[in-house]
Amino acid sequence: MAFGPIMRFKVSGLEIELAPVTREVLGEFVNPGMQQHSITQYIGMDSAPVIETEQEWYDKTRSAKDSLIWGIWLLEDGGRTIIGNSALEHIERGHVHQAVSGSMIFRQEYWGKGIASAAHKARTLYAFEQLGLHRIKSAVIQANGGSRKALERSGYNLVYTEHNTVFVNGQLRHQDNLECLNPNEPFWSQWFHGERPTKAQREARQRTLEALKWAHSNVELP
Repeated sequence: MAFGPIMRFKVSGLEIELAPVTREVLGEFVNPGMQQHSITQYIGMDSAPVIETEQEWYDKTRSAKDSLIWGIWLLEDGGRTIIGNSALEHIERGHVHQAVSGSMIFRQEYWGKGIASAAHKARTLYAFEQLGLHRIKSAVIQANGGSRKALERSGYNLVYTEHNTVFVNGQLRHQDNLECLNPNEPFWSQWFHGERPTKAQREARQRTLEALKWAHSNVELP
């Protein structure tokens, strides 16, 4: 594992590619990326990274056995620009197959264009239909409403709220912990093994099916 394979889609008139991160663009993650408080305030970082930090992360990621990381690239004018990343980490293959997801778009001019939602849908397609996962978990600081909405559009559902997990901008903030369940059989039935899903879980299943339908129609895996 380590880096995920190429996936491409279009959203808001932009051509986006999910593809491995290269060492040459690590500086972009630092500046204009995670040296900005507006980026790091809700991803659990109190300090700003430097290029050496990202180089260490890259070397560790290359040899990871339980992670798949994608860079989020904007394709235009025959070139491409890194604007963020998306990940499936802590991939487990025990009694159930599951992973933890995360993502970040560090170029603020591309916020609010549906890129994060589309990337979630592409990642969900790969997780459920290529890796055969039962569940994807994610966590969002409550003040980060945009990230919560992007996850919900892909079928994530609130499991529980953890109080006072971070202190940001003068306030204690709660963390919402969400999950996205594989809506396909036999994974769905295996997860519940005879129990009746709640109304919220059934509604989330329908959103996930819609997300997968979108991904089948719009995501290219070359």
